[in-house]
Amino acid sequence: MTRRGAAEEALAVEQDRSRNQAAGKRDAWRDERVAAQYEPRRFRTALQRLKHRHDTALVLALLRAAPGVRRVLDLPTGTGRILPELRAAGYRAVGADVALEMMRAGRKLRPENAALVQADAARLPFASATFDAVVSLRFLFHLDDQERRRCLSEMRRVAQGGIVVGEVRYRGTLKHLGRWLRSFAGLARRYRPSAGHAEIERELAGAGLELVRLVPVSRLFSDKAIFLARPSERRSTESEQLIHDPPEA
Repeated sequence: MTRRGAAEEALAVEQDRSRNQAAGKRDAWRDERVAAQYEPRRFRTALQRLKHRHDTALVLALLRAAPGVRRVLDLPTGTGRILPELRAAGYRAVGADVALEMMRAGRKLRPENAALVQADAARLPFASATFDAVVSLRFLFHLDDQERRRCLSEMRRVAQGGIVVGEVRYRGTLKHLGRWLRSFAGLARRYRPSAGHAEIERELAGAGLELVRLVPVSRLFSDKAIFLARPSERRSTESEQLIHDPPEA
């Protein structure tokens, strides 16, 4: 087998593993016990809570850069942890998730999160242009290419301005390089491929979206980045202004 063939086979194996892992996670979130323990586990330390605040600040900065955004869909919302921050920033926020158990767990923690809808991200029950923007954190990189394209297309459809703020794994970080080196040296069991800037642009274009900004969560401590995208056919002067100057988190 050629080196290229071996690399393609390794990538296919990784994609199959990721697909099976994503399906397992979707099933796990429907377990009431898992849902009830999600926030206590994920946000139990000060560092975890700081990371959440940092990610939320990046999302809000990107939303502020998009003119005319008022109605925001958080997808998948999970326990709805970001909804209070969206509302505090002046947005009319709705959370949607396929896992009713996760939303119920969040409702117990935040009873004010009344706007919650059970929905499959690939087949959203909302009319076109119901929202101005869609926010999607910790979700898209769990999907395979076809699922991700379908979900991104749905996000674009339900957003009136077609504005999507999402999270991806990004190659341009030191953490990604460190993972690659550990895998290459045999010190790590598996290596999760991340996309570069051009690959992210191509993937968004496949869903009818154009990459406007790509902001690394942290080049040192994270291999994730948050993007701002708009419909690829949109060329208004107002939107063109988004390209200049990265947002302040």
